[in-house]
Amino acid sequence: MNEHKGGCHCGNLRWTLRTRLNAPDLPARACECGFCRKHGAVTTSDPQGEMSFGVGDPTMMIRHRFATKTAEFLICRRCGVYVGAQMKEEQRAYAVANLRTLDTYGDFAFKPEPMDYSGEDSTARRDRRAKRWTQVGIPA
Repeated sequence: MNEHKGGCHCGNLRWTLRTRLNAPDLPARACECGFCRKHGAVTTSDPQGEMSFGVGDPTMMIRHRFATKTAEFLICRRCGVYVGAQMKEEQRAYAVANLRTLDTYGDFAFKPEPMDYSGEDSTARRDRRAKRWTQVGIPA
């Protein structure tokens, strides 16, 4: 298994993705919503892997939720960096990481696939995430 690590600028929010994929092979998706565009986010996940989050100071983390309230977008209150999102479903949690926060980001080039999720209702959104996002061992 490979371990890919990333986090916010100040180090308060950290993530680890354990996967069989090498960094250049990680899927890269660029959501077309306003939040992701304005943050320059490019997300990745591996349904066969496992993700964990680490939080230094929980009071310095923002859990932003949009109108559908289907996921929490994790942002550092101190440095303003969006590190990823997580969704909790019953006894499980699933997440994506923002590749722009990958510690070894400069080590490879990727071409993100543009994604438009605007046509999904809450049920379709949850179903897609449960299939495509990475299961979380330690939620934020």
